[in-house]
Amino acid sequence: MRKTSLLVAFGISLAAGAAYGQQQNFDKVTIKTTKIAEGVYMLEGAGGNIGLSVGDDGVVVIDDEFAPLTPKIQAAIAAITPKPIKFVLNTHWHGDQHRR
Repeated sequence: MRKTSLLVAFGISLAAGAAYGQQQNFDKVTIKTTKIAEGVYMLEGAGGNIGLSVGDDGVVVIDDEFAPLTPKIQAAIAAITPKPIKFVLNTHWHGDQHRR
């Protein structure tokens, strides 16, 4: 019974996060870029911060944001480097880390 309760609670939290992301107006969101160190950047937008590691062979994105912000995030990364995104690592799950 406890497993069922945990699964139901988890399912509700997933649905709530997705619904929250769909209700927001992302048109006015801007992505702010901060250089932390050589090859290390932080992007700020509508959700949690995004980490970038830019290496010789490409980019690693750490904790992406809401799917509707994808074009803005990609433009911010392209302003930093023309190198391709090789990996996206999400350290946890929230509504702001769910790409389609």
